[in-house]
Formats: sequence, C-alpha cells, structure tokens
Amino acid sequence: MSRLPILTPDSADAVQAELLGEVQRQLGRVPNLYATLANSPATLRGYLSLRDALTGGKLRARTREQLALLVAAENGCDYCVAAHTMRAGRMGLSEDEIAATRAGSATDPHADAVLRFARAVMRSRGRVDDTLLAEIRTHGVTDAELAETVGHIALNVLSNYFNHVAKPELDFPAAAPTAPEGTSMTTTWRTATSVELVEGYSLLDRTGQPVQQIEDVQIRIEGGFLHVRTAPEAEIQVVSAPAVARVAYRDQP
Repeated sequence: MSRLPILTPDSADAVQAELLGEVQRQLGRVPNLYATLANSPATLRGYLSLRDALTGGKLRARTREQLALLVAAENGCDYCVAAHTMRAGRMGLSEDEIAATRAGSATDPHADAVLRFARAVMRSRGRVDDTLLAEIRTHGVTDAELAETVGHIALNVLSNYFNHVAKPELDFPAAAPTAPEGTSMTTTWRTATSVELVEGYSLLDRTGQPVQQIEDVQIRIEGGFLHVRTAPEAEIQVVSAPAVARVAYRDQP
C-alpha cells in the first residue's frame, strides 16, 4: 500500500490536476509514481523539467532507457526496474540485453562505456578517476554525454529514492526483483588465478587499463554474470557469462 496518497483528478487540487493532465497527455496514462509525486507540485514539476531537458540531449533514446534501468537496479527500486524493463522491451531490447543492462554492460561499445561510467559514478559517488574517463572516451563518449549521464543518474535517483519513501503500488508488469532493501549480494567471493575473456571484451586491471586477461582477482558468479574485483575495496566489474572464456582457481591443477 502506498505511504503517500495516489492522487486522482477528484482528489488533486488545481495545480496538481494540471500537472497530472500534462503527464496524461505525454504518456497516455498517469503511473502511480507521478500520481504520488504530485503531492508536491514543485517536485513533480522539477522532475518533469529535468526529464524533458535530458530527452533533448545527445544520448540516444535506447541508451537513456538503459541508464534508467541500470540506476534503478543499482538502487534496488523494484518499481522503476519494472517500468523500465517494460519500456526497454518495447524498444527492442532482448531479455539477455535487459539483464546485461541491469548489471552495467551492453553489447554496443558506446552504450557499454556509458553504462560502465554511470555505474562507477554511482558507486564512487562521482569520484571517478582520470584513467576511467580516458578509457570511456576511447569509445566515443563525448564530454556532453558524460555530463548528461550524470544528469540521468540524478533524474533516476530522484524517482528511485522517492519510490523507496512513498512505496506506490506497482502498476507495471513485475520484473525480476532487485536485492532486498538494505541488503547486498552475499554470494561467496573466491580467488581466481586468472580470468580470461573472449575477444572483444575487457576488464580494467589495477592501473585502470582495459585487458582481456587479468590475474589474481576475487570473483563471484550470480544470475549469469561474473563479478570481478581486483581488491576487496576495489570497484566491482561485471561481465556476462558468454563473455568469459576461462576462469582458473587456485585449487585447479
């Protein structure tokens, strides 16, 4: 049950009703996220303004949708994961592509770079290093796109965090759930002497350089994806199972 009122034309005041009418005209419906955001017309107006401004930016619609899905997955927002899973499917993303997006990767090199950058921004709270920026730029990501990516993170963090507070009733087809609220993945980490990827895929080594093979790292496998970190405090890198050519463990001959 929603913890904030889900406003309707009958329960909204004149300002709220005008905003909800604009949402109805744009989307053809008023999702419960917007109907609860309308409790604060200033917040809904700000959300819509930022969303509309970013829609006119440099990033492609498909990439924007992937960013929304990634941020929702990172924040554990089941409402937004459901909404953006449905929208991504309508835009032509396959189930495998949607799963990869939630894990921060894509088959398209440019989109993959944008998603990896976005995930790094979220996990470091924006404190990404020069090496990562340089590597991301090698895939054609422009300065405008870097700035817009941060904007999309902010936009979707707003909706994700609001959903955590308001808990609006889900009015989209449910997607595979994110990690339970307040928890993180607990799959046991193992030490791998070597992780080798298939040609065309890479991981960042301890100096931040992309490599096809990396040694002495910690790994775990979850949901069809390999999670890799070069040290306990290092950023977690995620690659899909088909990208992995070989993993060698210490207990292997």
